Amino acid sequence: MGGNEKNRMRVSRVTKDVIPPILVCIAVLGLWELIVRVAHVPNYLLPAPSQIFAEIVKTILPLLKDTAVTMLESVLGFIVGSGLAVGVSVIFTHSKLMERSFYPYAIALKTIPIIAIAPLLILWFGNGIPAKVVMAALICFFPVIVNTTKGLQSVSPAALDLFGSLSASRWQVLWKLRFPMALPYIFSALKISATLAVIGAIVGEMAGANIGLGYTILIASYYIDTNMLFAAIVLASLVGVAFFGLVALIEKRALYWHDATLA
Repeated sequence: MGGNEKNRMRVSRVTKDVIPPILVCIAVLGLWELIVRVAHVPNYLLPAPSQIFAEIVKTILPLLKDTAVTMLESVLGFIVGSGLAVGVSVIFTHSKLMERSFYPYAIALKTIPIIAIAPLLILWFGNGIPAKVVMAALICFFPVIVNTTKGLQSVSPAALDLFGSLSASRWQVLWKLRFPMALPYIFSALKISATLAVIGAIVGEMAGANIGLGYTILIASYYIDTNMLFAAIVLASLVGVAFFGLVALIEKRALYWHDATLA
């Protein structure tokens, strides 16, 4: 297959993936604008998309500062939570006793609403960035530990026997067999956790902060500043989508062999 044909196929795939959601977005925004204008919906109830965009432009500098703080908290929480989850999953894979002893507590941790423990974390860590990082890490932890543990333990017995016959060490089995086979599971969880990290950071900011998109959302709702409220929500959504897209891009680069196998 020639280079030009590959480029055409790549452009075609991108077009199929990008154009439909863009068209849907344009249609939804257009309908939203029309309904607000025709029905004369009060601004404090539902501003038009054009008004939200104007608010973003008017307050772009403080909003960008808030966005940067929320992104930092989300990324750090994502790294900490996902890293810990992968490490614990490795321990669970090599010790059934540890898995049986501690896995129920991981499930119990997930059942606690993050908003319920947010005040405690603010009390323990203060209203700075560390508390939001911990919240983002906690909310990321469960999906990654569940998927990673399943992925690491889903290696076929035949493959394990083969590595055993080659006298592979436990580290070699983990690094050269279990991890490659678990990567599709891990990245599926990471994409979920990428968006959850943003939610965790914003919840933390709403519980106690003086900067960040969560803080802006809280203040805007308090003063019924619906334009600012929607502007902050839009930016929070964009952060989540961008974070998800970045992880998906890394997944595509890292799992090219997996896609080729399925093709």
